[in-house]
Amino acid sequence: MADAHTETTEYDTVTCHACDGAGCMYCNKTGSVEVKKPATLCPKCGGDCCIYCGYTGWENPRGKYD
Repeated sequence: MADAHTETTEYDTVTCHACDGAGCMYCNKTGSVEVKKPATLCPKCGGDCCIYCGYTGWENPRGKYD
């Protein structure tokens, strides 16, 4: 039986603010981060990187197990 509560979340790929695309530990050395659409800067730090955005500068980054 299929689960009726499954929903797909759409993600945008954006440049990591911590390294400006050079690759760092916060973006797994890719230079980009997947965030929930629409991509918006973190409201807590304004894109300056903090614990709430996982140091990526973006609101709602994709989790490791998403």
